Amino acid sequence: MRKRMFLFLKYLCKTLPVAILLFCFGMNYFCKSTGLKNTSGAPPEPVDSGLSDSDSIELIRVKENVWVHRSSGFFKGEKIPANGLIAVTSKGIVIVDTPWTEKQTENLILAVKEKFQKEISFVIITHAHADRITGAGIFIKQSVPVYSTSLTAKEAEKKGFPKPNPKLDLDPRMSLGDTGLEVYYPGQGHTKDNIVVWLPNTHILFTGCLVKSLESKSLGNIEDANLNAWPMTAKNLLERYPDAEIVVPGHGDWGKSDLIRHTIRLLNENSKTE
Repeated sequence: MRKRMFLFLKYLCKTLPVAILLFCFGMNYFCKSTGLKNTSGAPPEPVDSGLSDSDSIELIRVKENVWVHRSSGFFKGEKIPANGLIAVTSKGIVIVDTPWTEKQTENLILAVKEKFQKEISFVIITHAHADRITGAGIFIKQSVPVYSTSLTAKEAEKKGFPKPNPKLDLDPRMSLGDTGLEVYYPGQGHTKDNIVVWLPNTHILFTGCLVKSLESKSLGNIEDANLNAWPMTAKNLLERYPDAEIVVPGHGDWGKSDLIRHTIRLLNENSKTE
């Protein structure tokens, strides 16, 4: 009996480490394949979002020949990604809004030309805030026209930003190659000068910071906002673009017209807490 027990214990000593190793390997594979989080306390592998470097730019395809350019900046100490738009046409590229910084804008120009093998024809600025207009001077230096409204031109000059050409007051509908676009001023809201850009070919509405993403729990930067006018301004968007299939906000993820309704809800909640 003692001999059998000794042989059994000897067998366990030889096989147990292997069994433990196989068990740990199996659990690790299971967690990876099912998406379970690592709770061991070890740091997860880094995910390259394109925003880890302060000067980097991320290009994300939205639909057909329309892309979002995303950059990262800081507002009141918080790192905030911002969205701009890229429309690739048969005769060139239209860019809506610049990144947060001039260096990011230089990188955007290089990335766009390398990826799409086309020249940038013109830029549209949706309002005079740093996450929209800071890089305008870089485009101007490279002889790329930068357009907006007279309201934005005045605000830009007042705040020390490069001044865009106020061409869009008289020419809100433009086209480049096979792509048409419309610029619309729905009224004051996030700022007094905020405009939106409509791409009828793809039913994409770029709203800039006038519209909040669904994950937004607040109105964000309201230093220059007209909170009283903003709800009606948002409703004007719903009435003018009922067939918008994709709404791209200035920050966060894009979606459908629910983003505009969500913004109205946030404004209503804000008015109740005042």
